[in-house]
Amino acid sequence: MKERLSKAEKNILDRLDKILAGQSPGEPATFLEEKLWQTLKKFEYSEEKRAKEQESIHRLMSDISHQIKTPLSALLLHLELASDGSLNDEEQAAALRECKEQADKISFLSEIIFKVVKLENGLISVKRADADIVKTAAEAVSSMKPAAELKNLTVNTDLPECMVIPHDPLWTKEALINILDNAVKYTGSGKIINIKIEQGAIYTRIDISDTGIGIAPEDYAKIFTRFYRVRTAGTERIEGTGLGLFIAREILRQQNGNITVNSAMGKGSIFSVFLQNCKPIVSEM
Repeated sequence: MKERLSKAEKNILDRLDKILAGQSPGEPATFLEEKLWQTLKKFEYSEEKRAKEQESIHRLMSDISHQIKTPLSALLLHLELASDGSLNDEEQAAALRECKEQADKISFLSEIIFKVVKLENGLISVKRADADIVKTAAEAVSSMKPAAELKNLTVNTDLPECMVIPHDPLWTKEALINILDNAVKYTGSGKIINIKIEQGAIYTRIDISDTGIGIAPEDYAKIFTRFYRVRTAGTERIEGTGLGLFIAREILRQQNGNITVNSAMGKGSIFSVFLQNCKPIVSEM
């Protein structure tokens, strides 16, 4: 059969074989060859995207399972102890208190994980509108004041009276609270945290600096990933989910903003938040 094919027919079949094998038909390509090539590439991209999404879902489910497993195991253990009749009244009350503490942890984790899922899938609407960023930052500082006072931390603010830029006050406040919470947790008692706002030509910059344990350069990118926590001497007892900075970054990204970190081990860290000074121009069609 193949021997009866003309030279032109063989050439067409060879070119189709190349396309189906994922190779470019080369030049010059006919209209139909080009369309077939584009369709196959779109299908290949779609399959690759689907595989990445599935991998992301599996990774998320594994992370969630790992995070909830510890408090759930502790909860079940203390429930068993409280119900087997071997404890006196005082011990049983302590076991039940521990049950409540672990149940609260699971509830908190569930809420924050649900928030992460909604942020990653665009189910939370972060809307930029002209608002006073100084007021937003001051409210974030006020929310963290009780936690700072418990550690006898001094929180210094260098804020102008008013600075109106487009941002989502509610969600930006949450992002700043997450960064401040990180600073409070990893800064030793009696030390200092500073918050400063400066407006540049394109971006407004919010610096949150601490005098804590610091972050190694190799961890700069990792701390903004889901569930990642720095493991160094002295951090084992610090509670956290490893989601605060990840959520802060996602909130800022949805506002065309960004967050960076600069740190020195044993001296402290500076987290810099960047928010655009103007709204993006949308052209009308």
